[in-house]
Amino acid sequence: MSHKARKASPRKQRGSLYIVAIFVITVMGFLAMLLGRIQWSNHDALTKEQLGTQAWLLAHSSNEWALTQMYPLGASSAVSSACVSIPNSSAPQALLTDIPCHTITLVCDEFGTLNEETFYKLKSTAICGSGKSEVRRNQELWVKEESNGA
Repeated sequence: MSHKARKASPRKQRGSLYIVAIFVITVMGFLAMLLGRIQWSNHDALTKEQLGTQAWLLAHSSNEWALTQMYPLGASSAVSSACVSIPNSSAPQALLTDIPCHTITLVCDEFGTLNEETFYKLKSTAICGSGKSEVRRNQELWVKEESNGA
């Protein structure tokens, strides 16, 4: 028995080209969609990282400002009276210029006394961004005041 090599006629091969073309277009479409989603995800992560850094630095600067109010240069420090006046001051809000942050909260609370030392907790919160990209950073400092005013 001899087998003749059969050649498929061009008419019979015509439909397979359409199937391959549709498959390639579909795969390329999915790849383009996935790359777009990955790019958006990377952009979102970078935005949150940048806003988080700005919020952290703003909270840190706010605490540093509060420490300069509690311990002024060339003057005696009255931590207890400074602690009371810090939350009512609007000075940390001046730090909000030219950055995408909209809130700074600065709270100073007396925490307690131990061995004739009074402890205060200074907490600053900075909020940057808005909507899905809103980032909040908190920083706490502990300050002590000896009972003799030192």
